[in-house]
Amino acid sequence: MKKETKQYIRQVANASVVGLSVAFAIFIGLGIGYWLDSRLGTWPWLTMIFMIFGIIAGYRNYYRFAKRQQKEAEEEKRGFGGS
Repeated sequence: MKKETKQYIRQVANASVVGLSVAFAIFIGLGIGYWLDSRLGTWPWLTMIFMIFGIIAGYRNYYRFAKRQQKEAEEEKRGFGGS
């Protein structure tokens, strides 16, 4: 049971990290776009473009997290099946 509890806590921590990663990627994209727009006078085009880049980067991080969780689950199933 202790192993299961540790695994559960690790999964919750990983899910929290990926959630923050998605949010930070979007806000960083917004920040860079806003800063460039204020320097170049191109409001709102670069803000929108970099926000889209941030969204793409955030969901890319989420996709990587989901694939890693799937791989770990498959490895765990194989480990239990072989015992």
